[in-house]
Amino acid sequence: MKIKNIIEFLESQGDWVNRHFTRDHILIGTDETEIKSVIVCWVATLDVINKAVKNDCHLIISHENPFYMASTSLPTVVLHAQKEKMKLLNDNNITIYRCHDLWDLYPKYGVRDQWAKTLGFDFDLKKSNKFLCYADNINLTTEQLAHHVIKCIKPYYQFGIELIGNKDKVIKKVGIGTGACTDIFEMYENNVDACIVSDDGINNWVNVQWAMDHNLPLLVINHLTSEAPGIKELSNYLSKHFTDIQFEYINNDYGIYHIS
Repeated sequence: MKIKNIIEFLESQGDWVNRHFTRDHILIGTDETEIKSVIVCWVATLDVINKAVKNDCHLIISHENPFYMASTSLPTVVLHAQKEKMKLLNDNNITIYRCHDLWDLYPKYGVRDQWAKTLGFDFDLKKSNKFLCYADNINLTTEQLAHHVIKCIKPYYQFGIELIGNKDKVIKKVGIGTGACTDIFEMYENNVDACIVSDDGINNWVNVQWAMDHNLPLLVINHLTSEAPGIKELSNYLSKHFTDIQFEYINNDYGIYHIS
């Protein structure tokens, strides 16, 4: 089977994806290579690429951009790191396909829905084109909610979270987002008592300051952690549709710790 058969299958789906302006495409390599195995990951680090080399795997499906920044104005060290990765990939005939826009909102199996499932609350997932979703009847303090979340995310190598705000506030309704799409202003307008957000989805000089002025606790999760369940499910999903190809999900398991 050729790489293009898998890409064509993925790109035949997802009416929410603007195919004229999307992140979902080959970042390096060709779609003509014959393959027997595929690595699926959140981001293709050097560790992941080296595993592909070792296992003679010629396709990596990466949710995020493994080349750090998409710009021609780069710090020299970043430029050198990009070239290092690209040479390793080219030398070993490895293609990287980015599957992002399709999988963020893919019903049931995608990033948003699997993140909601991981957290174990009854989130309203009916609006399939929305990055945000909500769960009622939480009835936990912010601190209790934080401990619940920590238990849920341990399989994805995050062993603590940052809680910003009133730890004793009773939370009835909580909002979550998809990856870096954690808009606390929209969640606030939907009457949440707290938000579970991505570290890439907020900043301190606007979001955190505003949230503290409005008594809105924030539980901050690493971007990777909130998306890993969905990317793992992407591997399972593809395995069911391409039974003659071996798909392997590789955790980006470098570990996320909160040391106190």
